[in-house]
Amino acid sequence: MLDIVLNYKSLLENINKYIEESKFKKEYIIDELGISRATFYNKLKKQSFSVSEMIKLSSLLFPEDVKALEIKQALERSRKDSASGRVLEHKSVIDDARKKYPCESSMDLRGKKVL
Repeated sequence: MLDIVLNYKSLLENINKYIEESKFKKEYIIDELGISRATFYNKLKKQSFSVSEMIKLSSLLFPEDVKALEIKQALERSRKDSASGRVLEHKSVIDDARKKYPCESSMDLRGKKVL
């Protein structure tokens, strides 16, 4: 638990550097946070962003981390689904996809026409 707190503290202490190094202008970040310019600079100086603001900042500044977390969560959900028997057969998934996205002529991987 202490490591989580220390990592958060480090993030707060370095947030100005991360913002400066980002591809975003500060005005965009301010708009995304939904706070005034004065409030933003005050919070930046005092390192007093709320947890929800830090989540929003982190999402903006580190989008690859957000994607990695989304993938990790999706994998965890699919493992739970699999363990509880909530799975579909490959054929049924393909059949459903063909019904949902019909095309006049489909080819399988071997180049043969599929109806």
